Amino acid sequence: MLVGKIADQLGNQMFTYASLKTIARDRKEDFYFIRAHNDRINDSDKRYGNEIHTMFPNIQGEFLEELPKEVTHTYHEPPIVERKTNYQKEALQVPENTLMLGHFISCQYFVHRIQEVWDWFAFPEDVEVQVQEEFQKLCKDYPDRLLVSVHFRVGEDYVRQGFRIRDAYWLKAAEYLMQKSEKKPLFLVFYDKKAKIVEKFTNTYECVVCRGSLLHDLCMMSKCEKQIISNSSFAIMSAVLNQRENVEIIRPSVYPVGQYFQPQDCFMESWTIIEAHQSIRSKGKYWWMRAKGRLLKLIRNR
Repeated sequence: MLVGKIADQLGNQMFTYASLKTIARDRKEDFYFIRAHNDRINDSDKRYGNEIHTMFPNIQGEFLEELPKEVTHTYHEPPIVERKTNYQKEALQVPENTLMLGHFISCQYFVHRIQEVWDWFAFPEDVEVQVQEEFQKLCKDYPDRLLVSVHFRVGEDYVRQGFRIRDAYWLKAAEYLMQKSEKKPLFLVFYDKKAKIVEKFTNTYECVVCRGSLLHDLCMMSKCEKQIISNSSFAIMSAVLNQRENVEIIRPSVYPVGQYFQPQDCFMESWTIIEAHQSIRSKGKYWWMRAKGRLLKLIRNR
């Protein structure tokens, strides 16, 4: 038996589940998961909440309220500063009855079971029906357009932690599609905060703002013919769930995590790379918060 400890927001939860369940399946072992204390939630679905076991009906039976007594081993994913890849081969070789701790944000863990991942994260029927109807209406209203989802992760929590990338990424990604696509793109816009880059983008290109509930947005993005994703595990998972045969996923060249960067294997190898850089404001705020924290610690310890 392998047990995963699911932590943080939806995208991270989904990565942990998909990666660890794949490891368990490959080892022909049972898989279950428990929930860590949830203190990093910035969005929630009004009906389905913000937990994978309340959102995706096919995995509800694997959620445990507490750790089974027979689980006597623990594996800790190495911290980002200590690893060159997110994919850790040693995670595949842990003893039986192990509690797995970490986010495991690498598509390499589960790419060979991608169709099973689609089944694990099948959306609730009412969400699927609503999104299909909405998408078909867009296809009818814009019959000659290429429907492209664009996800912006630009909220203050991303700035504070040093995660935000510079605005130029989204503009370069849009221009790339404008130049190469036979059909003119219509950009379906999703965002966590209506920041200046969102307003600039919608004023520059023909867009439809499709922002809705958490599950709605995840489902809607996964239906599009092409996707421009942000450096967000939520956006990455929307692309992972896209089942279109010839879909093109545009992703940033970097995934900043504070002063560090997620290794490149958090993305699929086949996705198109557009140059991106960590935002100066985000980087500056991150370093200021770290310096302030160290100063306060010194004062307390005097």
